Amino acid sequence: MKYNSKIIIFLIKTMSVLFLLFIALQINAQNCAKKKLASKEMRLDFDYRGQSLFLEMSNGDTTTLNVVLYSKQNYRIFVVGEQKLGNIDFTIIVPRKKFNRVMNGVKPKKKLIYRKDPNGFYLYNIDGERILEGEEEVMDTTWIRETTSIKELVYDSRKAEEPFWVAKPNKTQLISIKVSVDKASKIQKGCVGVYVGREYSNTYQFRR
Repeated sequence: MKYNSKIIIFLIKTMSVLFLLFIALQINAQNCAKKKLASKEMRLDFDYRGQSLFLEMSNGDTTTLNVVLYSKQNYRIFVVGEQKLGNIDFTIIVPRKKFNRVMNGVKPKKKLIYRKDPNGFYLYNIDGERILEGEEEVMDTTWIRETTSIKELVYDSRKAEEPFWVAKPNKTQLISIKVSVDKASKIQKGCVGVYVGREYSNTYQFRR
């Protein structure tokens, strides 16, 4: 009983620490969300509510955010942070499916041979059926469709001409945004905003 009591006390303490850590992270995220990290010129007329993420990061940190992009919508995605963090780079990866026709195997198959006239037309009996002459063995090739998944790098802030990525997917898809903060000799903590803006492109939508 004493052994079980120690385990219970340990679990309670661990859960309390994790809970307090979670609360602290939530508070930091809320504080970062209140800061104006991106200028109006950078944000333009996009709606960044819903999928944008604001968090506290340190030099050398990396984080990945998975975002769903809905079809026929215009998106503008970029990452900004406080100046004390230095350079903040981000990449966007889109998973793709590639379909290939692959040979499954070759096996013998019997093929029926029907009688033909000198001009190559089939001959029929009095019942209107083709006249069977015999059969032969042929090699039959079977095929299957093989699906492979690849990860396509569609944006890299270190190589891009613009500090943002714009897209209008033809179908709903999941993307991954990886954010990296440069290392520094003196580690700093600061706010980072992953802005995911959406502009409705459906001309039949209701406008307020």
